[in-house]
Amino acid sequence: MTTEVNEGGVRYFESHITIEPVFEDKYAEFKTVAMLHGFRSTELLLQKRKNDTPTRSSMDMFCTAHSKNFHDLEHRMRTLSRVLHASGFKVWRRKIEAVLVDEREPNMPTEASW
Repeated sequence: MTTEVNEGGVRYFESHITIEPVFEDKYAEFKTVAMLHGFRSTELLLQKRKNDTPTRSSMDMFCTAHSKNFHDLEHRMRTLSRVLHASGFKVWRRKIEAVLVDEREPNMPTEASW
């Protein structure tokens, strides 16, 4: 993301909306509705054993969005929650986090080297 920091040390805000898992056509609808509000749906794939085929999680499903503006993100989160609910999705949780650090490095040091 960005290295810009505001007065409170926040680089950006990140929102998550968690819903009861849905599949096939309903998942496609969730993905589309989320995108219309600037959110991206996740593809959480689980693989219990090395030789198993990864499958979409039946326990957890959410979408995520980012913004430097808290009020913009809060408005989009609340609006999307209402739209999802009105469309028959069961919203379990919604939240906004203030991101202070977001480092991505190709050779991130291991915990042992800290």
